[in-house]
Amino acid sequence: MVAAKPDAPWLFTSPQREAPPDGSNLGEVLRAYRKTHRITQHDLADLLGYDQSYVSMLERGRRSLRDVVELRRLAAVLALPEDELGLLPVEPPSEMIREGKQPQSTGKAAPQPALDDQRSWRLIRRELNRHRGGLTAAAAALYPEFERAGNSPVLTLPTWMAPVPVDMSAVDLAWLTQVEPPAVVGSEPEAEGVRPLAVRGGRYDRYSQAIRNIDQPSLFVNRPSFRLLDLDWSGGRPKMSFGYTTYFDMVDVCEGVSHELAAAWLAAGSDPAWLGKPDWKALPFRSLVGNPFDLARRPLLPSIDTLTIRRGPEGPSFVLHHRSAANVAIAGGVYSIMPAGVFQPSSVMPWDQANDFDLWRNMLREYAEEFLGDPEADGSSGAPIDYDGAEPFRSLNEARREGKLRAFCFGVGLDPLTLAGEILSVVVIDSEVYDTVFAGLVSQNSEGSIVGASASGAMAGIPFTEANIRRLVEEEPLAPAAAACLDLAWHHRDVVLS
Repeated sequence: MVAAKPDAPWLFTSPQREAPPDGSNLGEVLRAYRKTHRITQHDLADLLGYDQSYVSMLERGRRSLRDVVELRRLAAVLALPEDELGLLPVEPPSEMIREGKQPQSTGKAAPQPALDDQRSWRLIRRELNRHRGGLTAAAAALYPEFERAGNSPVLTLPTWMAPVPVDMSAVDLAWLTQVEPPAVVGSEPEAEGVRPLAVRGGRYDRYSQAIRNIDQPSLFVNRPSFRLLDLDWSGGRPKMSFGYTTYFDMVDVCEGVSHELAAAWLAAGSDPAWLGKPDWKALPFRSLVGNPFDLARRPLLPSIDTLTIRRGPEGPSFVLHHRSAANVAIAGGVYSIMPAGVFQPSSVMPWDQANDFDLWRNMLREYAEEFLGDPEADGSSGAPIDYDGAEPFRSLNEARREGKLRAFCFGVGLDPLTLAGEILSVVVIDSEVYDTVFAGLVSQNSEGSIVGASASGAMAGIPFTEANIRRLVEEEPLAPAAAACLDLAWHHRDVVLS
């Protein structure tokens, strides 16, 4: 089966730097691509517009390709970063630098098998982002026994969702001091298939370690985070209980199970029929996780996903966020609502651990970062964040007290592909507040670009209409949580827009 030509190769471009554009590793890349996609030289030749004999000579090193324009064309066709074809300086993995090893060492310590395995691992990560929609649907098909949040693939339970949207202030948070460690952490034998070989020997111990060393995006920092341990939204006042985890703890499991599913599909020849009926036997790590709602089984760090609606006399509207695959480690190349961010304190300092244990404050920081391009809070000030006096926090809090801003929660769900937690919410802001606070709304931020970024004029953003919601949910590459929030907000529009 011929691999599909990517629709958006720009998702994987990297900043340009001076480098020897020799394409000397082209044969290795082509062989790895065919192995990952289970295609023949004839298939690859058709995809590239070459004769099969020419592809064979390239793979064997009998022919070289040094034309920069042609190498960039190949990178675009295969949806690969240009450094994979020698167009950017390929630096040895950081672990090799630390250990003083050379990439081309010979003898028993030669790292070439590990480097080949790492190249294949990176290719699978690229395909995971390129085909995230189909893989998400396949993952959802593995869990037919669970409910969905709205018209979306997000998995949920009746006790994890509110019958109607609840005000954010009605959600109680509790802290648990005595917490057992999770049973599954991603270092088990069942997870070996998603952890690439390391040049020092053996496999990487953690998936996050592999990302950091051989495929690190621009934003990838470990932090203490809030681990969801218990919740119940079925009563009149929702309650959620938390303990500590770290961001990388979540990545090790959530990105691991999504990588495994992508690898299994590619191993099946990228067969579309496999996506409709994925095979549990090919998913030992996901099988080990078991019931995705068992919060003692694995570390679950939820993200707070917020649809922001501008309410004006011309009608409500909203913006979307295109997450760059080059910038973020998770859910790159899809459209999301904004703001969205994992629930974690702003720094490792003790005062931030307590000061930031609040859903709304977490959302305030994300508004500053995603809407206004402010630098991410990192605790460098040596004092807790002043949520009452610093802007834009002060203005948003004041608007909330005056009823010009209303924040609602729908409940909690799971992304079926990654099994990551999603706290689903919507914030409605009166236009005079929105246009003042977000007068400096950026078109791009550290995580990607903003769709509908103009905050001036009567038609700011994307009109919040049924036709637009249906088109986005049913036709566009939306993150599952974005689809859930859009659909739920429309379903409960009489409540949230009142």
